[in-house]
Amino acid sequence: MKPSKIITIGIKELAHQKVILAAWYNFLKENFDAKKVSAEEFTQYLQAHVMYDLDKDQIELMLSGTEPLLEDFKKSIFG
Repeated sequence: MKPSKIITIGIKELAHQKVILAAWYNFLKENFDAKKVSAEEFTQYLQAHVMYDLDKDQIELMLSGTEPLLEDFKKSIFG
């Protein structure tokens, strides 16, 4: 398995968290179906950590994956 990296995505609204997590799941599923992500990686990368940043008054989603995978995800959701 390739080494994992982590990105954080700041979210102000709880509804946005659901959208980001749904997008992450669909993105991983597409990559799994295309054989770009193994079953083990798929399971590991689905584990998104959530923390609350008091200073910024926002939720931080922490998503893990390989650097190219995370870059592709950022491009897919942020354009």
